[in-house]
Amino acid sequence: MKGAIGAVALALVLAGCSQVDALAPVGGAGIADLRYATNEVLLEKDVDILVAPVCDGQGLALRCVGETVGNETITATSTSEDESSFDLVVGTSVIYSGPVQSVLERNGTAGAR
Repeated sequence: MKGAIGAVALALVLAGCSQVDALAPVGGAGIADLRYATNEVLLEKDVDILVAPVCDGQGLALRCVGETVGNETITATSTSEDESSFDLVVGTSVIYSGPVQSVLERNGTAGAR
């Protein structure tokens, strides 16, 4: 009987661990925050998106690339090593340059940090 109770307790503990592990973030906070901020600015500026920006990299190499309905390239690039600021360019026009957190705060987006 003790062995069965111990096995059940062990199974519950292990199940709880796997559920907690599933809640852990898959990517870094910087990449998620840049993705959220990029999408927010694109919505604010009424940019018609054909391909949503996909983000990759870290630090100064962090970058998101997508495409507008008018076949213009959307590029968001981190401008700081700590991933706290970025430039967002649509075609050849810079539509935003500044802090990631400012965009997240003004739009009520919690971000990943």
